Amino acid sequence: MGGSSSNLRDKHVVIVGGGYAGTAMANDLKEKCKITLIDPKDSFHHTIGGLRALVEDGYSNLIFIPYAPTYGESFQQGKVVSIDTTAKKVVLETGDEISYDYLVLATGTTGHFPAKLEFSVTDSSKAIETYNSYFDKINAAKDIVIIGGGPVGVELAGEISTDKKDKKITLIHSRSALINNGNFTDKFKKRLRKGLQAKGVEILFEHKVSNLAELPKDGSARCTVKTDKGSQVEADLVFVCIGLKTNSSAYSEAFSGKLDEIGCLKVDEFLRVEGCTDVFAIGDCSSVDSQAKMAYKANRHVEVVAKNIQLHADKKRLEAYKPPFTAICVPLGRTGGVAQIGNSFVAGNAITKIAKAKGLFTESYWSNQGQKMPTNRL
Repeated sequence: MGGSSSNLRDKHVVIVGGGYAGTAMANDLKEKCKITLIDPKDSFHHTIGGLRALVEDGYSNLIFIPYAPTYGESFQQGKVVSIDTTAKKVVLETGDEISYDYLVLATGTTGHFPAKLEFSVTDSSKAIETYNSYFDKINAAKDIVIIGGGPVGVELAGEISTDKKDKKITLIHSRSALINNGNFTDKFKKRLRKGLQAKGVEILFEHKVSNLAELPKDGSARCTVKTDKGSQVEADLVFVCIGLKTNSSAYSEAFSGKLDEIGCLKVDEFLRVEGCTDVFAIGDCSSVDSQAKMAYKANRHVEVVAKNIQLHADKKRLEAYKPPFTAICVPLGRTGGVAQIGNSFVAGNAITKIAKAKGLFTESYWSNQGQKMPTNRL
């Protein structure tokens, strides 16, 4: 195990959560010490490519990357139900216990499809069936309503309007501008709005859906979406792209006094859970950057925590986390989109297509996992 101190080589790091942050952490540490990556699913879910899978036939087979070929016996499929910080162990739903020297919590968020899959879907073949069923539902629908103008809602509207030009798409957003969280400029938000409207997407700003609980979320029946402003929109298919919640089920009891108002773990400047020296929180479940959850910020969390685990093992001073500069790239389908880099630079279709929209980093994530992306999508 090259590139590590002898002190770290003797340690066991347990990582709970195999999403973007968790797998990046596992990949950083797997040659430096013993690791165990725990996740309920059998595969890494490349959610960045998930919206493309709703409109491109066969793409769903590319967005699930199996853990086993990458991690072998270092991967444990299961759900963590409790954590004992005194005994330094995590307990799985099966009753199995796994001891740790360092614990990294990367449990992410939960929410409605297509932003997230249901907890019960742990088999990638079943997950692919879910995507394929919605591919068919989109093809069959004439009127589609998307609730929520954050990144998922905006990108979904862009994907459908680009590939399925015969669909009437209405995006309903409770705020006055798209993607309102984060330090994004009015120019960026305006170009997103114009980009969607140019593709024929109708946007209802400052409208809140008033009958959300009554709407079928599975496309099983045509329905009427009602808003607090009196608008009514007929829909064959409704996508709910709001309401992401922190997935705190693994740690809510063990760290009940260390959660913020949305269930994220409060961390210190070194990204350790408050009051702990050997437990870290990264990605969406960390209170750092909690108002603007983005993969590139989670990658910075990983860099800092991986370094701090080694520094702690060597009994050296830890490194404080510093947030990276603002950056966001929002595809509006495969042909382009809008990006903001830094506090003011806004780019359009050409840069966004090259940077993200064309490939959605799918092949890169297969490569990150040490695997080759399949060429056969059937």
